[in-house]
Amino acid sequence: MDFEKRKAATLASIRSSVTDKSPKGFLDEPIIPLLETINHHPSYFTTSSCSGRISILSQPKPKSNDSTKKKARGGSWLYITHDPADSDLVISLLFPSKSNQIDPIDQPSELVFRFEPLIIAVECKDLGSAQFLVALAISAGFRESGITSCGDGKRVIIAIRCSIRMEVPIGDTEKLMVSPEYVKFLVDIANEKMDANRKRTDGFSVALASNGFKNPDENDVDEDDNYENLAANHDSSINNGNLYPGNICKSLCDC
Repeated sequence: MDFEKRKAATLASIRSSVTDKSPKGFLDEPIIPLLETINHHPSYFTTSSCSGRISILSQPKPKSNDSTKKKARGGSWLYITHDPADSDLVISLLFPSKSNQIDPIDQPSELVFRFEPLIIAVECKDLGSAQFLVALAISAGFRESGITSCGDGKRVIIAIRCSIRMEVPIGDTEKLMVSPEYVKFLVDIANEKMDANRKRTDGFSVALASNGFKNPDENDVDEDDNYENLAANHDSSINNGNLYPGNICKSLCDC
């Protein structure tokens, strides 16, 4: 399948009522205009994204003599938001009153407080297009952006990202190693990072607009943008929860 047909199939899936493959099942609302701007350009389309999130991950503890990598241990979200976090809500979740306490689980899990900034994977029509978009992203503060896949017979994929993340172990489901005051401190830092993330995202949108990218209005659709018809009989590779389509690379985002 060539670039235009892959783009058509992916955008048809985005615009359909069918949920994507991520746990959440749909795109993050704060960056939909940004994604539409990138997807409206003939040389690009997004394959996965996360606008940025604050979360508490509950992750099974590794068993003794278990060499399984941390990322492969799975887990679930005790708390997650793609907006600034409410410190009171987080504290009440971690330090419930006796009447709201739940029964302990059989398998203790580690608890990790995390902030993860925006990340977007984009397939590009050619290497020159990829280099141009990476340069724009870096100029907007996403300094870890780069080309992640290219070469003979490979799709040209870039990742737009930065390094303002945080990851802090806070204990486990049997015992927290932090106080409510420290949790509030962590939430305040994460919210500051979320604010910085949004400013960089807005700056990237401005950089795109200054370089010929357009954000189409709902009633301003080009005749060539009839993605549903173009995508007929072609499978979509969209996965809002996995950074890269197919088997190119492992997931970096599991929104």
